[in-house]
Amino acid sequence: MDIKVFELANRLNEELNNNPDVILLNELDKKLNDSFEVYTLSNRKDEALERYLSNKEMYGEESELTIASLKELSKIKKELNTNPLVKEYLKQYSIVRDLYMQINDIILSDFKGNKVCQ
Repeated sequence: MDIKVFELANRLNEELNNNPDVILLNELDKKLNDSFEVYTLSNRKDEALERYLSNKEMYGEESELTIASLKELSKIKKELNTNPLVKEYLKQYSIVRDLYMQINDIILSDFKGNKVCQ
């Protein structure tokens, strides 16, 4: 029985690796990781987040400096999230995530509601 489960899991893995949506997501992931523009935006977002959190901790949420740093963070996050490559990646990620969720529901449907794995 264990061998059959292992074989089925391998077959599922192969099918997923050959799925056009998964292939496209992997290609977009590589493009995303290779994009200097996205890298720069991501770093700017991380730096803005650190500034905001630091200002919030030091001066409180109502401080003008904290509010300004939050606005800066929001602006940079919007730039990052509206980047065409990021948008395409997130759209494809959502498709693949839904596929994985469907598979998860099918595989674990017999266990839902049962507290077998405690």
